[in-house]
Amino acid sequence: MTSILGRVLALLAALAVASGALPALAQDACVGDCDNNGAVSINELLIGVNIALDASQLSRCTAFDVNGDGMVEINELLGAVRSAVDGCRAPEPTPTVTLEPTTTLVPEPTPTPTQSEYVAQASDFECLTKWTRIRHFRIANPLGHLDEALAVANGEMPPPYPIGTMIQLVPQEAMVKRGGGFFPDAHDWEFFLLSASSSGTEIVQRGRGEVVNPLAGVPCFTCHGAAPQTDFVCETNNGCVPLNLSVDLITLLQNRDPRCPAAAAVAAHP
Repeated sequence: MTSILGRVLALLAALAVASGALPALAQDACVGDCDNNGAVSINELLIGVNIALDASQLSRCTAFDVNGDGMVEINELLGAVRSAVDGCRAPEPTPTVTLEPTTTLVPEPTPTPTQSEYVAQASDFECLTKWTRIRHFRIANPLGHLDEALAVANGEMPPPYPIGTMIQLVPQEAMVKRGGGFFPDAHDWEFFLLSASSSGTEIVQRGRGEVVNPLAGVPCFTCHGAAPQTDFVCETNNGCVPLNLSVDLITLLQNRDPRCPAAAAVAAHP
């Protein structure tokens, strides 16, 4: 017992000397604060020394075991002396998190993409009698804007025609509202020369002002360019050069469109 006490006193003396060499500065970790009161007493130092001498179990004060190795080393005892002499820094208060009232966010609806350009394919040009007739021409809109196109054609809505509008007078020619800045001078109409047969449609030529109408012998836009007030769709009284085709002849050519089943049957059995 005397030898143990002597070792304790020797250790404390050594610790006291060592602590005198330490700068007076509060430390973050309160080493040896067994009762967690923010300070280290002499009794707690003695507990630490006993643990270091294996005279007590570490469970009596785990606050000495800074590195978590299950033992109390001399540097940990020095840390406890420093805690006793210089004091321990008060722990930072835990910040209070104030939650704002939750607000239910309603997601913005995903905008429906708009069709800004329609590039017609040969298969889009079908039997003319399937298309709606307005006066002397036929009209369709594969993009689903036929009602708007008809409203423009009937004067119920101002031009321009919606993108995707397809107009044919006879099976061999067409104009399609392509959009997308394709032909700004013509409000983005694209002109077509077609070859129609019972097997379908072949696009012979497509484009802008370079497409020549074989019925008139001039570029399509030469005639259509005279009717900007009707979005360049030619009528008999809006400034376009007439094609010298009677309404009866136009009707006959449409009804005998070789792409139509009835016309194909007549051609097979004249």
